[in-house]
Amino acid sequence: MNALSTRSLSRPPCSAAAWVAALLLLAAAASTGAQVPASSSSACPVAPPAGTSAQAPQQVSAFVHDITQSTRFDRQSVARWHVPLCFGVQGLPENETGFVAARLSQVARCAGAQVRSAGCSEDRANFRVVFSLNADQAAKDEYARHRRMFDRGASRAQIERFLDPPSPAAVRVWHDAMPIGKDGFPLIPIDPTSPVEPMAYQNFQYDGGSRLTAEAIPGLSFTLIIIDGTRAGGASLGQLADYAAMVGLADLGFGANVGEVPTILRLFSASGPAQPAGLTPWDQAFLGALYHADQSASNLRTQIAGAMVRNLTP
Repeated sequence: MNALSTRSLSRPPCSAAAWVAALLLLAAAASTGAQVPASSSSACPVAPPAGTSAQAPQQVSAFVHDITQSTRFDRQSVARWHVPLCFGVQGLPENETGFVAARLSQVARCAGAQVRSAGCSEDRANFRVVFSLNADQAAKDEYARHRRMFDRGASRAQIERFLDPPSPAAVRVWHDAMPIGKDGFPLIPIDPTSPVEPMAYQNFQYDGGSRLTAEAIPGLSFTLIIIDGTRAGGASLGQLADYAAMVGLADLGFGANVGEVPTILRLFSASGPAQPAGLTPWDQAFLGALYHADQSASNLRTQIAGAMVRNLTP
């Protein structure tokens, strides 16, 4: 298609009654055995269970390499958050919304990300998770709402794949980023009343996945995750929240073959006992290593893999 018109892309949404009923069923099923975490300790990396064998460095290195091959921003670096996170959850009843937001905050803090504790509201959320029974329409609504953000730093093909993916999946992810200096602070001013629209961004355009500047690294500034309730299968709300945390806290490449690695990224490809119950030690180790590594280093992935091996070794 030559132009992205939200009018031409729109499809009639399902009835409000069906939408609410299905989401309530999803929330009820997902909440079985899932309570809002009382503290952040359970989400933080822990020692592997007794009897766990040492992880082969080659396997860990392959895992890190495979999941970080996104070409959305900088091919050398792995984009992560540097500015405080403000979570917004849409499409679920109040209790379930609170559970997801609490879990996201818990995982982010344990990884080492900053989470805003005051002044965070739905209209200021820079990490949004939308549960919907019409993911196509939800994506188009978000595109219409934040069209400038979508259009300014992405190719037409990237936008079209998000709006109308050739192989629809249970989860869609969109990241926006800003240049971060070596001191870890943004190189452009941020309007706190509109986290989706960093000011003066036009001076720091990414160019086809190449380095932004010699003095800058990509830092995530906005994340949108749309979870399709019609494709989530039997995943619990806890599993979906953990999956959203994993793909939202880092710019990961989708479609990576992670083999038999125990990771929440296998949530929709594994079944039975092989399906992860939630964030795994591998996932926790990866996020913790990423958030404590030198993001500008040329051997970033080696740093992450090395830290993971140390954390995963009994």
